[in-house]
Amino acid sequence: LAPLRYTGVAGAAFRQEQHKRVLPPGQAETVTMAVPYSEYGPHVGDQDALKLTVSGTVEETGQVVAKELRVRLRTPDLTLTV
Repeated sequence: LAPLRYTGVAGAAFRQEQHKRVLPPGQAETVTMAVPYSEYGPHVGDQDALKLTVSGTVEETGQVVAKELRVRLRTPDLTLTV
């Protein structure tokens, strides 16, 4: 997980996890990674995003599979009632 500047330039990764899963053909599995603001907040600015890169290897062929996800961050709207 790394910060992604509004310019499209990625910063240094601030979190890495490794999970080993063996999946039969055609199967899918969800892995959840909770990242609190206290962990990512110091790495991002007002217009930044987070970039999550996931990769895996097919053991039989050695083929590498990779996927990248960009998550835009947005501060919540503030509503005041007087």
